[in-house]
Amino acid sequence: MNRLILPPQATQVGLAVDVAAFAMHAGELRALLVQRGALPHARDWALPGGFVHPGEELHEAALRELRTETTVQLEPRHLEQFYTFGEVNRDPRGRIVSVAHLAVLPHGTVHVTAGGHTLGAEWLSAHQPPVLAFDHRAILDKAIGRLQLRLEYANLAMEFLPDTFTLPELQGVYEAVLNRKLDKRNFRKRLLSQGILTPSGERRTGVGRPAQLYRRAKHARVGAL
Repeated sequence: MNRLILPPQATQVGLAVDVAAFAMHAGELRALLVQRGALPHARDWALPGGFVHPGEELHEAALRELRTETTVQLEPRHLEQFYTFGEVNRDPRGRIVSVAHLAVLPHGTVHVTAGGHTLGAEWLSAHQPPVLAFDHRAILDKAIGRLQLRLEYANLAMEFLPDTFTLPELQGVYEAVLNRKLDKRNFRKRLLSQGILTPSGERRTGVGRPAQLYRRAKHARVGAL
C-alpha cells in the first residue's frame, strides 16, 4: 500500500536587496552607508537596502533603495549582483534572503543626504567602517573582495575616474581598493603593456612637469569578465 508523503510546511521568506556602493574620495576607497531610523538596529550604520516590491526587477530595487535612502540620483558607472546572503538568522524579523549588489558611483560623487526613513548618509572608509547592522560587514567585505577581482580581470579601476586621468591617479585607485602600495615602475609597465589605455593627447599642468593624460582604449571592455 502506497503511503501519501506530505511536503513539509512552506517557509515564509522575504526577498531584499543590499547595495555596497563605492567611490574614491581624497585618495581613499569609501563606501556609502546610511544610519537606520527604524528597528531593528535603529541608529546603527548599514548598507542601503530594503525589500523588493512585487513585480520589481532586482536591479531596479537596488537602484530605488540607493536613491531613496541616500538621495543619490546619479546612475552608477557599474552595477552588478555579486552574492546572495540567506543565512537563517541573519535578520531578527524572520527569514530574509538578500541579493547583494556592487555599485561604482561616478567620479566626483561626494555630497549625500539621508532620505526615506534613514537618519543620515555618509561616505565612510570601506576598509575600516563603523560597526554595521545585520550581516552588513560580511556583505561589505565580500563586495571589496569582488571589487579587487574586478580590478584585475575587468579593468574596473577606470570607472572610478573621470574620462581622462593620469597614471598616478589610476595607480591610486588600485592602491586604495587593494589597500596596499604598488611599485610604480612595475605598475606602469604592466598597465601600458595590456593595451587598455590610450594617450588623450593632452597634459595636466600643475606643479612640476605636466602629466600625460590617458583614457580607456576604445576596444577595452570595462566591467565585463
